[in-house]
Amino acid sequence: GTDPQVLLQTKFQRPRVLPDLIDRPRLKARLDSGWDRPLILVAAPAGFGKSTLLSAWLEACDSPNAWLSLDAHDNDLGVFLAYFLGAVRTIFPNALTATQALLSGVSLPPVTVIARSLLNELDELERDFVLVLDDYHLISEQSVDELLSALLQHPPKRMHLVLATRQDPPLPLGLLRARAQITEIRGPDLRFSEPEIAQFMEQTLGASLTDEAIAVLAEKTEGWAVGLRLATLTLRYSGEI
Repeated sequence: GTDPQVLLQTKFQRPRVLPDLIDRPRLKARLDSGWDRPLILVAAPAGFGKSTLLSAWLEACDSPNAWLSLDAHDNDLGVFLAYFLGAVRTIFPNALTATQALLSGVSLPPVTVIARSLLNELDELERDFVLVLDDYHLISEQSVDELLSALLQHPPKRMHLVLATRQDPPLPLGLLRARAQITEIRGPDLRFSEPEIAQFMEQTLGASLTDEAIAVLAEKTEGWAVGLRLATLTLRYSGEI
């Protein structure tokens, strides 16, 4: 089984919110509106600011929240489950003991058995909470997708699952859309608008740029967060400001 003592605690830490972060009320409102839905999906390529947005949103969130940064080592149902339980237990330390016990067997029971145990225990939790699974695109293990699909099939009322990923996960997204059980934020939503670019540049550089310069940046970076960050470095070190 998976020893619960060897979980890497740093995987439960959400990314620091950078001081140059601008407030994005439009996107935070979208996230807030997804609060009554079982799944929020934030899907966009690298460098669009998915983790940053979610971390800033959680910083202002009144409800308990947990974070799990996934990596390639989590492509194993036992390892994924241990971390999933570990993340929830950062909020509810004594919860999910029956599902935790399944990890100590010689082999794991089938996904349906794990899902039933987990759903029953998640259903007993007293408070609403948010669980963010970051970098879900790194998961290629089918049994992990099956477990999450089973959880979303009969969503526990207290858990609000948020997936940040570079590509659509193999989950029943069509069904969730049909049931109005999913809120989606995608690349075009995450692009910085011209007023946001102006604000970001002013905060980062301590100087305001002309409307023309802002328009050029918007065109060149297409509002891509990492592109804007790189542009500020170029401007700062080229002496153009």
